[in-house]
Amino acid sequence: MTAIRDASEDDWELLRAIRLDALLNAPRAFVSTHGREAEYNEWQWREWLRRDLWLLAFADLSSARPIGIIAATQEPMEPCGEPFISSLWVNPEHRMRGIAKELIRAAADRVAARGAIAVSLWVLDGNEHAHKLYTAMGFVGTNDHQIAPGHSSLMERRMSKSLL
Repeated sequence: MTAIRDASEDDWELLRAIRLDALLNAPRAFVSTHGREAEYNEWQWREWLRRDLWLLAFADLSSARPIGIIAATQEPMEPCGEPFISSLWVNPEHRMRGIAKELIRAAADRVAARGAIAVSLWVLDGNEHAHKLYTAMGFVGTNDHQIAPGHSSLMERRMSKSLL
């Protein structure tokens, strides 16, 4: 059974390890790069954990290394005034077991508990696997699109889900 828990600031090394694994494994799924984040220092990783809600998935309660990850903003973000989730990734050896769906549900539950009535996410154009997953989880496309942060040619589109 998968165990999902909130990451604390002291989990910065776990966050670093799984995030770098994700960036190596799926470089086209994220707007950042392994090279960029590998240079982050401890303070930067801890700041990320202070600023956003990060959830770690473990294969079971006794596992030391996470197998999945998702982030959620603490505050509503523009353009929609909703919190958003990001950085979803599951280790390929553990895919097709519903872990991504568990992480999405857990992140949505956390932001709903803080009063959010909807949650958004951004999907890079061409990431059809992610689009299908989010659609299956009840997210719907909006008319919002933007150039992906830090890129001049990648576009991403916003999807949203009501939490009511």
